[in-house]
Amino acid sequence: MEYRLFVANQTLHIVFDDARKWSGHILRPTDGLEASFSNRMCLEHLIEGLIGRRAWPQYRSQVQTILDQFHM
Repeated sequence: MEYRLFVANQTLHIVFDDARKWSGHILRPTDGLEASFSNRMCLEHLIEGLIGRRAWPQYRSQVQTILDQFHM
């Protein structure tokens, strides 16, 4: 499953592996930066790093609400 997350004036592509819950990779197309995650906490930490620590507090609850919808 693939999801496009629009946050902090950025688009992030999240690709979930079918075989494991909360496992996959995230890509920031603007510069091609890609990272893997193996659990939800790791994914949230990667999103924080990709949008920036200063911006994260403003968008954290929005991102968490979106991730809650995945029910994994």
